[in-house]
Amino acid sequence: MDINEDIRQIRNDIDRVKQDLDSINRIQVLASSGVIIQDIKRTVGKSKQMIVALSLTKVSLSSSELAEALRIDQGNLDKVVNPLLEGGLLYREKRGKFVYYRRSTRIDLIGFDKNPEFTDILEAWKNSTHDK
Repeated sequence: MDINEDIRQIRNDIDRVKQDLDSINRIQVLASSGVIIQDIKRTVGKSKQMIVALSLTKVSLSSSELAEALRIDQGNLDKVVNPLLEGGLLYREKRGKFVYYRRSTRIDLIGFDKNPEFTDILEAWKNSTHDK
C-alpha cells in the first residue's frame, strides 16, 4: 500500500466510527426521550421565545436572522439563547465575523416539532406573528 491508499483507508475507518457513534447516540436519545423533554421544559421554563428559538434553529440561523425571527433586538438575543446553550439544547458556531445557531440533534430525534407539549406554543406564536 502506498501513502495515499493508507490515508484513504484511515478516512474510511474514521467515517465508519462516526456512523457507529451516531447510531449509538440515536439509540441513547430515543431511550431517554422523556428525560430530554423534561430537560427542555426545565431549561425554557415559561419562555415562549426559547421554544420558538428551538423550532427556528432546526436550520442554521445567524444571530441577526434569529433575532429578527424572534422579533427582538439582536442585543437581547443572549437572554434567549444562553440558557439553551448552557442546557446543551443549542449550538453556537462562529463563521468568520458571524455567529450561527442550530439546535442539538437530540431535539430532532425526540420529534420536538410534533410534540404536543410544544406545538401549541409554536402555533400560538405563529398566529401572533400574523396578527402584527
